[in-house]
Amino acid sequence: MDAAVEEFAERGFASARMAAVASRAGVTKGLLYHYFPGGKLDLFRAAIVGCVNPLFEEARRLAAGFSGSRRELLEALIDLGYGRTEMERREHILLKLLLIEADRFPELAELYQSTMLQPSLDLAREVVKAGSAAGDFRPGAADEPGLAAVLLAPIVMSAVWRMMLGAEKAPSSQAMRNAHLDLIMRGLAP
Repeated sequence: MDAAVEEFAERGFASARMAAVASRAGVTKGLLYHYFPGGKLDLFRAAIVGCVNPLFEEARRLAAGFSGSRRELLEALIDLGYGRTEMERREHILLKLLLIEADRFPELAELYQSTMLQPSLDLAREVVKAGSAAGDFRPGAADEPGLAAVLLAPIVMSAVWRMMLGAEKAPSSQAMRNAHLDLIMRGLAP
């Protein structure tokens, strides 16, 4: 995976070559195709999944075993998201490639949709729905179109700004988190 990420980072998705990844990894190209029969798209998918799965597993574990209110759970999940805006180099490279190349490669946009966006939206809806049922949030909030996306958008923008501007010039993640939570909790209040 490290060799693949380095190749993608250096050449972009379009110009990356499986032979170059194999050479960087010290394996044969045939071995790569054995594990990634769909070529570089399968390899890119595996790299993305390898980066996002730990986050989603942690979020699901947190949600499944949470004993507090749904308000507290939503806050904990948002904290988890903001904590991930300080990405590892590998995550930074892969997210940047998705942002840059998804419009030219619909399969990358679909990969983002299926592995990152949709699971995040589903979890946000589930938490808000459970919170409405428990009286923590106003009734029907989870059914509002766009609400789950609005819950996630500031976290994504925080990550994008950190990538674009660097941590020292980007708006403060902590300040964004505080304002974000204040707006959400007021907007969802019963």
